[in-house]
Amino acid sequence: MKMQHFCALLLTLALGACAPWSAIEPNNRSITIKDDYVLEAPVGWVRRNYDVYDIFISRDGPLLNFIATSRDKHDRELVHTKRTTNPNLLPQEVAELVIAEQKGSESHGAFTVISNRPASIGGKPAVRVHTRWKTDRGLPIERLTYAMVDKKGRLAFIYEAPGLVYFPKGLADFEAMMKSVIFLSPKTP
Repeated sequence: MKMQHFCALLLTLALGACAPWSAIEPNNRSITIKDDYVLEAPVGWVRRNYDVYDIFISRDGPLLNFIATSRDKHDRELVHTKRTTNPNLLPQEVAELVIAEQKGSESHGAFTVISNRPASIGGKPAVRVHTRWKTDRGLPIERLTYAMVDKKGRLAFIYEAPGLVYFPKGLADFEAMMKSVIFLSPKTP
């Protein structure tokens, strides 16, 4: 029994030694995700080292602003709508799913779609959906989502921040990051 406590203590100390965030350095901005795509992260932001998202970065702290990316397989249900996707969805259908998912969240009161337009991610057809809602205390939150589907699954890039100051403050960084996305060629065996 004492050995188990000792092992648990060692594990706790080892995990505690791992830094939860790392700075994005000017000479090391490139992030490659799962042999799928590469992008240039914004300088001055920090990256969470372990997260459920492929990438989770923040400039001023995750409650004030964050950028998150995720790639999911088509058969994995969306959280709120319980729908799945397929590679044949049109960009308009992807936009409808993005909006439905956000509306389905109980935390989104006074929800508004500011814009919904075609876009491109790394040369592939996508959508750019800009939404806003207010928290229970009346704070406006804005989210900009770039989303697409392809044979590998669905892919989303999200930028979210309070709308009054922080959303405009990091928007240019997010848009520059989106322009830097490059899909990698599949490796041949």
